Formats: sequence, structure tokens, C-alpha cells
Amino acid sequence: MQFKEIIGQERVKQQLVQTVKENRISHAQLFLSPAGSGAVPLAIAYAQYINCLNKSENDSCGECSSCRKYERLIHPDLHFSYPFFASASVKTAVDVLEEWRAMLMQDPYFDMDIWRSKLDAANKQANINIAECHDII
Repeated sequence: MQFKEIIGQERVKQQLVQTVKENRISHAQLFLSPAGSGAVPLAIAYAQYINCLNKSENDSCGECSSCRKYERLIHPDLHFSYPFFASASVKTAVDVLEEWRAMLMQDPYFDMDIWRSKLDAANKQANINIAECHDII
């Protein structure tokens, strides 16, 4: 995902690009926003820009090997932890990673209802469980 694909948020995009230009990338970033407003695609575009091998002034190139991996959401430095619906066969987020990637590729501005429908979770409560936390650690 490139910054140019993200709707609006020009000021935030400029601030993120500036952190890379000034070599002041924080060890952690929290992207918090209302559902459907673009925090997930913005975070992915930022990670892609950081790792791009041929950055332009304001965006990643979209063509280098790193960018191609980010476009498919398979770059080895791109990790996701997200709410999911635990079951006997689903213990951590990795167990539904392919579904997560497919949903992001189809619509990066999704909300929890869309995610729930992709997993046929009915009215189950999504969460990040203790097994997921241990997996992160």
C-alpha cells in the first residue's frame, strides 16, 4: 500500500514521511482511529515506505522487491496482531492470517462487522486472547 492510495490524511502522511527523512522513526507507533477511517492502510503504507529500497520524496516506489512483498502483505518484517474469534481450531491470529490478508487486499477500510462475516463468526466477541499475547512475546 502506498501513501497515494490512502484517502485524505495528508498532514499525517507528511508527518510520517518526515520521520523517515529525519531518521527519527520511533520504536513503536500507535495508529488509532474510528473504524473505516484508514489507520490500518496508513500503518501498512508507513511500514512499506520505511522499507522501500527506492523511496521517492513522498512515497514508496511500489516496484522494488520490498514494496512488492508489502503489496501482497507477505513482507517478513510485516506482522499483524488483530482481534479474532477463538475456537477449537483457531488459537491465535496466525490461524486466520490468510483470511485477514484476503480481507485487507479486498477492502483495507473494513470494520469489525466485515471481519466477523468473513469468518462466519455470528455474534461472537472478537478479542486478542492470552495465547495471542504469548505468541507476540
